Amino acid sequence: MAQTIPRCVNHPDVETRISCSTCDDPICTRCMRQAAVGQKCPRCARIPRSARATGRPVHYVRAVAAGLAAAGVGGMALAFLLPVVRFGGIIFSGLLGLGIGRAVAWGAHRQTHRPFEVMAVVFAAAGAALAHGAPFVLRGYGVLGVLVAGYFGLRGLRG
Repeated sequence: MAQTIPRCVNHPDVETRISCSTCDDPICTRCMRQAAVGQKCPRCARIPRSARATGRPVHYVRAVAAGLAAAGVGGMALAFLLPVVRFGGIIFSGLLGLGIGRAVAWGAHRQTHRPFEVMAVVFAAAGAALAHGAPFVLRGYGVLGVLVAGYFGLRGLRG
């Protein structure tokens, strides 16, 4: 009787003799992920968020420094730009938030864990609040600019 060779669960046209060490699904060499306990399929090889690294202290210091510097410099530059260009305050706030998010990502060495996400949103919102002035709460566009900056700060970190 002829023995049938199993086929990869992700690539049915590929025959394989390798199986995942966790779930025993047949996998090909394209799908195979090397792990400490053998070969795993891509689904079993994913690392849960709780097991991922949270960054070293130097990453936090650099992320805070980069975020504060970008928020201060960018917020002041936008504060001088807003009276000159009366339209586009929300767009410029979004660009400011994106830049601050990128600065935090640079300081954190591209890590996107929860503390860095919070830093990016807070620094972007603070930069936009600085740009729109102290009584920004009284103006609807100022509040919207801060919210947009916070959103794009998060997008800049992840991007």
